[in-house]
Amino acid sequence: MITKYIKRMILLLTASCMMWSCNSFLDTTPEDLRSPEQIFSTYTSTQNAMFGVYSYIRKYNPMAMPSTVSTSDVDVVYTNVTTFDMGTWTASAAPYDKWNTFYQAIREANYFLQNLDKCPESELASDMREQWRAEVRTLRAYYYAQLMRMYGPVILLGDELPDFTAVDMQRPRNSWDECVQWVTSEFSAMANNSYLPVVQEGNNYARMSQAIALAYRARILLQSASDQFNGNPMYTGIKNSDGKALFPATKDPNKWKLAREAAEDVIKLGYYNLVKVNGTNGTIDPYASYKAVFTTAQNKEMIFSYLEDDGYVDKRLAPNSNGGWGGGYNPTQEMVDLYAMNNGRYPIKGYLDADRNSPDIDAQAGYSETGFTNFTHPIEKVQRSTFNMFVNREPRFYVSVLYGGISWFVANKSSEKIYLEMFKNGNNGPDASHNYFSTGYNMAKLAMPEYEANPTKNIKREVPYMRYAEILLNYVEASIEMGDLSNTNLFTYWNMVRERAGLPNIEQAYPEAAGNKQKLIELLRRERRIEFAFEGMSFYDTRRWLIAEQTERGAIHGMNVKATGTRGSNSYPADFFKRTVLEKRIFTPSYYLYPIPQSDLNKNFALVQNYKW
Repeated sequence: MITKYIKRMILLLTASCMMWSCNSFLDTTPEDLRSPEQIFSTYTSTQNAMFGVYSYIRKYNPMAMPSTVSTSDVDVVYTNVTTFDMGTWTASAAPYDKWNTFYQAIREANYFLQNLDKCPESELASDMREQWRAEVRTLRAYYYAQLMRMYGPVILLGDELPDFTAVDMQRPRNSWDECVQWVTSEFSAMANNSYLPVVQEGNNYARMSQAIALAYRARILLQSASDQFNGNPMYTGIKNSDGKALFPATKDPNKWKLAREAAEDVIKLGYYNLVKVNGTNGTIDPYASYKAVFTTAQNKEMIFSYLEDDGYVDKRLAPNSNGGWGGGYNPTQEMVDLYAMNNGRYPIKGYLDADRNSPDIDAQAGYSETGFTNFTHPIEKVQRSTFNMFVNREPRFYVSVLYGGISWFVANKSSEKIYLEMFKNGNNGPDASHNYFSTGYNMAKLAMPEYEANPTKNIKREVPYMRYAEILLNYVEASIEMGDLSNTNLFTYWNMVRERAGLPNIEQAYPEAAGNKQKLIELLRRERRIEFAFEGMSFYDTRRWLIAEQTERGAIHGMNVKATGTRGSNSYPADFFKRTVLEKRIFTPSYYLYPIPQSDLNKNFALVQNYKW
């Protein structure tokens, strides 16, 4: 069994001279290690065993996971997300299932921890040994946290090394609170482990640290305080065969206090900052600042990230007519509707019908969905006749979303800054290729300017797993939920995010929200969805808030890409610019959690399935 699992140690991403050194931990090669004595015989082989535990983080690009591609933020014209979005999946065939993958990672972590001391002292100094032990314990807690985010309560194995195929895996799930207690205790212990660096930089960038342990502790405590896991009546009937309830039956307000304290612990480190770029006048340039979060290597906002060097994301953003596979991340109209105006107010308050066909427009926002204005895009720097829906929106909108009527402005290569025609017979319309912008929008936020599509020139880049803005908004959310509405830091931290985004303070934009808990919660949720758009956050946020049946179900809209225009005219047909139903998606209450795989239920009779699966 040892051989079977250790052979899973895979080659991690090749290091980049721009982002990480060619001698970093990502450059290891897999070895066919056959016994504990061989695996832990030398410094290098022991290090490779540790990197085998890390490899499960690097195995799946987060931009290929359902948290990114199967949300109301985007539509994807290819891949199996249709199966997910249309509800044609079961516990026997769940796309993106990671139950066994993460348990294999946990097993490898336990194997490493049990055998680490077999490495001779002459090969591995005690300080480095203890650092590696702490890194792997943090990794193990991280894998549990990922399982819990997807499946809810899980089976806690502690330091055991079970045989997944044997009878000792006839085990029930632990309760949610037990899982939270164990995982957060592990994170806390590692955050106070003197052998584990506070942060890891340079060659060791993206390895576990005290700061990462604190940040993931903060995330899981926020999750635990939220409606989905804090007295959710949907889950009260989910019990083990002995009657043990897996989810808390009553709401515990103190969990919000714990979540806020955990966020504050990260803030108090004093290491992280929001990325800010000053313009020529010495003030913050919100466009350059927000873009720099995703294009600046090892910046101090990025707490943990996926290191990519194969052009996966950029290939799926670059237009098909440039040699890319454009259509990988098409923002929906629902996502476009979320962005604020430049006065800080949100133009669409909600919808007048369940299928979101008729927006409820805020009269104070200065927004219109009719007519055109000569408008200069703040990044493209070209004045064009622009549909009024896209005029005077907030800076994060222009950084993040490419709309009809402008060029692919991201690219540095001048030949790839093409005018993008997303209408029916345009150069990147539905008739041009199966790779097309199905919603009439393209996502620009995560595109790297240095990437070249034709001929392909891949670049090294980071995709965020977690960044400091999340910690700040976690603090804000917990404070609002606690009812601590006069907390100075609540508005200080919230407005730090808005200032970087070029927006007025939330109190200035919404004076009517002062002292109104429900209104502040609504505004905070909107802020999170915009700030973390296309980063996989709203998938879990809408679930923990129990609002996904409103946001993820029903008609998903875009522009009218079937409108016929004139190719090469640098213009769009007027009937392109209207809300158009793209598809109707399915979301049932069962989808708030992933199902435990049926194959595991068939082997482990003590396992209880999740709600409605």
